[in-house]
Amino acid sequence: MPIKRITLVIVLLLTLVVFWMYREPIGAWLAWFSNLNAVIETIRGYGWWGPALLFILFILQAFLAFIPGQALMVGSGILYGFFGGFLLTWVSLVLGGQIAFWLSRTFGRPFAEKWVSAETLDRWDKSAAGKGMAFYVITLVMPFVPNDAMCYVAGLGSMSSKRFLLANMLGRGIASLLTATVGANLVEIPAILWVFLVGFVVLGIAGWFFAKRMQKTEPAD
Repeated sequence: MPIKRITLVIVLLLTLVVFWMYREPIGAWLAWFSNLNAVIETIRGYGWWGPALLFILFILQAFLAFIPGQALMVGSGILYGFFGGFLLTWVSLVLGGQIAFWLSRTFGRPFAEKWVSAETLDRWDKSAAGKGMAFYVITLVMPFVPNDAMCYVAGLGSMSSKRFLLANMLGRGIASLLTATVGANLVEIPAILWVFLVGFVVLGIAGWFFAKRMQKTEPAD
């Protein structure tokens, strides 16, 4: 058996043992994650250690679907304002995405399917076929798209790590910019911000359909 597969099996077995040993506190954590206000107050209570805790949660949410990533992104803006929330969210999400990309590329589809359903991987792998860096930038920003799953899809594909890093930084940067702005101004969001958000979503959807149409009309090689 290849060393990579042996390592993967050992890691998975250790993970299962840990989850079983700590199943009760893990259950309490799941309930805690369902209440964003409780999460925010808990992180605030850690003082200077709060950003470190949030940083870890952002990285873990690339692997654990029950962690509400987008809600935490808004919460980061609420807790640390626009600049602090933006930087914390952006850096941690990019790092988490690169880790997921590297692990899926190193250990292959069996590893990716431990964190993302095979159906999701199949669907988005087909959508990503023949697409370039812009495709990943868009999918890492748009809501209702499994953003974290796209890191695994890219890792299983042919895109180079440098190109994905750039797409990851751009996509996560735009998403972090938007959510930090919303979180920092949650009490009273200016009307111009709503115009910006709606316009961004409309442009993103329009760009998506335009790219698909251009691909259909491109002459075959």
